Amino acid sequence: MSRKLARELAFKILFAIDAGGNTVDEAVKIAVDKPLNEDVEEFMLREVRGVLERKKQIDDIIDDYTVDWSLERLNVADRNVMRIAIYEMFFCDDIPISVSINEAVEIAKKYGDEKSPKFVNGVLGAVNRDMEKLRPKFFV
Repeated sequence: MSRKLARELAFKILFAIDAGGNTVDEAVKIAVDKPLNEDVEEFMLREVRGVLERKKQIDDIIDDYTVDWSLERLNVADRNVMRIAIYEMFFCDDIPISVSINEAVEIAKKYGDEKSPKFVNGVLGAVNRDMEKLRPKFFV
């Protein structure tokens, strides 16, 4: 299974929902242009559903850790790649936190602007350092 591919497709789906106001089904049609094997599709949809189900809590964390930037002002790519990483960090015990952060930085390099990788890494690193403090505040 290629979780890297699934994660990138999940990012594209969330981007299409966020930037284009698409439904999940519409966003999948936009993001996925070829048949996927079952494992990739399952992981991709797990990521999308997980982020959407916990979007309010995830966005509150992003908002707290992006000093002087409101969530709406963030680059759409940065915002959605961080949503995926934070979802994984808090809810996917089968994924090491370092993998979530590294994959987010790689997606930010590909789809964000020149400042995105450093910005995403900094925010996610700070969230990682404070995870135990954040858990009861945002995920009760």
